[in-house]
Amino acid sequence: MSDGAASELTPKDILENVVVKVADEVEVDISTHAWRVTYADAAGTAREAVVEGVRIPFLSLDWLIASKETYRDQDASDRLRLLELKRRSLGA
Repeated sequence: MSDGAASELTPKDILENVVVKVADEVEVDISTHAWRVTYADAAGTAREAVVEGVRIPFLSLDWLIASKETYRDQDASDRLRLLELKRRSLGA
């Protein structure tokens, strides 16, 4: 059940924090950059979905893969899965 946690966020919250975690019906991390990938880098190739009338931009597959090039084990695992998804989508 949703409690509207995101409605309490301000632009200042996002600007002043590396990551803002919204724990509601679905847990979401909000950030202006992901590892070395900035919004400015990725905005031109961003994808978009509309869920219940709300426009939700998200990283393209290539930028999502780049955002997972970190030192974290979980990101390495995610990166391998994403690379496999990209390989499949290219029909290779």
